[in-house]
This record gives sequence, structure tokens and C-alpha cells, in this order.
Amino acid sequence: MLVNTNISNLLERNAEKSKYDAEVKKVLSDKQILAWILKYTVKELKEYSIKEIIGCIDGSPEVGTHYVDSERYTESTEGMNTEDAVPGEGRVTYDIRFRVKLLHGERLGMIINVEAQKKFNPGYSLVTRGIFYCARLLSAQMGNVISAKEYDKLQKVYSIWICLEAPEKAAHTITGFCMTQKDIFGHAEMAARYDMLEVVMVYLGKRKNEEKGTELHRLLNTVLSDELKPEEKKEVLSEQYEIVTSVELEGGLVSMCNLSDVIEEKGIEKGIEKGIEKGIEKGIEKGIERGMIQTLISLVQKKLISIDEAAKEAKMKKEEFEKLLEL
Repeated sequence: MLVNTNISNLLERNAEKSKYDAEVKKVLSDKQILAWILKYTVKELKEYSIKEIIGCIDGSPEVGTHYVDSERYTESTEGMNTEDAVPGEGRVTYDIRFRVKLLHGERLGMIINVEAQKKFNPGYSLVTRGIFYCARLLSAQMGNVISAKEYDKLQKVYSIWICLEAPEKAAHTITGFCMTQKDIFGHAEMAARYDMLEVVMVYLGKRKNEEKGTELHRLLNTVLSDELKPEEKKEVLSEQYEIVTSVELEGGLVSMCNLSDVIEEKGIEKGIEKGIEKGIEKGIEKGIERGMIQTLISLVQKKLISIDEAAKEAKMKKEEFEKLLEL
């Protein structure tokens, strides 16, 4: 029964974690917040105002809700599908994906991917993964956005990673990786469009040290904080960033806070379960049946026997049995 309970609790915790991740993506996909992200990460939009950048975002960014074939994009102005697949590779999920149309200049529009990443080092290089995402965003344009012999019409792509838990050495920084021309021998005057993809890593840090970062770091630390209440977040967003909290954005902020509390509580419960199980295992090792230990705990709780008597029957030290009772 205990094993089943542990599995059940694990599934519940994972479900709550998935819901929390979904709410984070939903909050980050708000156009007002995306505009701040783009201003600090997309060089083509650096001189644009936040209001202008919002106007550049084409349609509504999609957040992990649709599936597409490997080489097809939807042309809907309501956003873009967020999953891509290649036979044999499984399904690749994009947290947030959308198009941007520039107001000035001759460059074609761009395709932007924003990812929320908790682990700084998940066992592989996030930069390499970002390059892979960019490659997929480029190749997927063939057959829809462009056709053969129309490579000059390719739209530039960005993969922007918001790293929530960065170590001190990287905290409060923004780092970009892009293609540049390198003269290996001599210099050739060429007008080639090689600036086609960029990976940008936004590393957050502890909120108490947020003054070391940019306004974007401070904004994201506020939005993603598990210490601030939804009302406090709304106040900061309104007064410091002129962000109007829509029903959807406010709902996401509230859900994030509620789910964060649930996850923390379930983590505490998990710790208690482990402590109890460890204590019972000690008794089992000494030849006492699990049911007997649980019965002794119940008898002490009902004040039918003393802790000394129960510890003696369980073949435990008094301190060990008291620890079980505390848990």
C-alpha cells in the first residue's frame, strides 16, 4: 500500500509541476512581457520602443498546443504551431514560437522561439540545443515560406533561452551566439545573407542581487518569483514597466503562486514519507514486522502505552522511536 501511495504522490507532484511549467510559459507569452524580452535579446529591435515591439509581434504566440509535420508551418496570423517532428527523432517541443514583422528596413520578418529552462546544466549544452532549434526553425520554412531556389527569402530565426536557476558565475547576464564572416585568407566583398540564426541565453539569478542585471532581469525575476504575491507582482509590473495585467496574465500569475505552494507542500510531504519509511525499515531489519511498528505508533499516539515500552517492543532506541512519532 505504501508503494502505491508513493507512486500516486509522485504522479501528483509531476502533474502539479507540469501545470506550473505550463503557467510559466503562458505568462512569458504575454506580448507585453515578450516585448521586453525581445528588446534585450534581438538586436534588430534594440532601438524600438516597447509599444513598437508589441506591434511587431504577428498574431498570438502559440504555447505548446499544436502539432505540425516536420517541414510545414501554419500560415495563420493567429500564431505558429509549437511542435515539430522528424521520423525517427521523436517530437521536438517549442515552448513559445511566433513571427515578428519589422517596421523599418528591408529585412524580411523573423521567427522567434522562447524557452523557459530551469536547469543550467541538464546534462548537455543548452547553447547546442538552441542551435539545433534554430536549424529546425530554418529548415521547416522550406515548402511553405520558401520553395527551392528561394533561399534569399528565408526568415532569420532566434532561439531565446530564459534560464531560471543560473550559477553565480553566469547570473544576471545575457549572452548571444551568432554567425559571422571570418576572413581566412584575403578579403572578399560579398553581400551574402549569412546572419540567419542567433541563440541568446538570458541567465537569471537571485532576486536579492537583481540590481546586477538589466531591467529585463528585474522584470523576469519579479514575474517568476515564488516569494512575491500576485498583487505585489501586479503592482511592480504596472508601476515600473507599465504592463497592464489582462485577465489571462493575472490568472497565470495567480496559478503560478498557487501551484508553487502546492509543489512545496508536496515536497515536504515526500520528505516526511521518506523519513517514516526509513524508520520503519530500521525496525524491519531488526526482525519487527511493518504492521507491528505501525501498531505501536498508533498505541503511543492514543496514549495506551509509553514511548519507552513501544521503543523496547520495536527494538529501537527511544530517540529513534520519538523521531518516528515526530514525522
